[in-house]
Amino acid sequence: MAFAIYSTDIDPTTAPENASPAPADLVVLDQDPIYGEYDEQAGSEGRGSVHQTFGGVVVQDFGAVNGDGRIRISDRDAISDATVLALRELHDTAGGEYYFTDGMDIYKVKFARPDGFRAWKNLLFAAKGYTVYSYELNLIITERM
Repeated sequence: MAFAIYSTDIDPTTAPENASPAPADLVVLDQDPIYGEYDEQAGSEGRGSVHQTFGGVVVQDFGAVNGDGRIRISDRDAISDATVLALRELHDTAGGEYYFTDGMDIYKVKFARPDGFRAWKNLLFAAKGYTVYSYELNLIITERM
């Protein structure tokens, strides 16, 4: 598998690193989150509420809509400086919409605000001259492909 986030200027694919033409923006994670967490159903899908009344209950059900779904990915000591910079650039793009693939499924996503992307350096490794980051990605699913 190859977890990747890439621009929507090409057709959706599970192998964007091999696409022709290549996407304008492409970030492939240095390591799939095999030691971390990957939850492609992190959000609660569906909108509504339940209101208790004196004589019973009123249930409002508005159904599921695009944007309800979430993907959460995290891993420890798994990505490099270059990957952090590339992910931060995608994250910081206002209104940016991308494709995300885990090598099997494809989603159209946006970064959640706040905390769509966080990364932190392993200081013990850095003191020994090796820079590596742990990270967390929180993506909003706008469309399932």
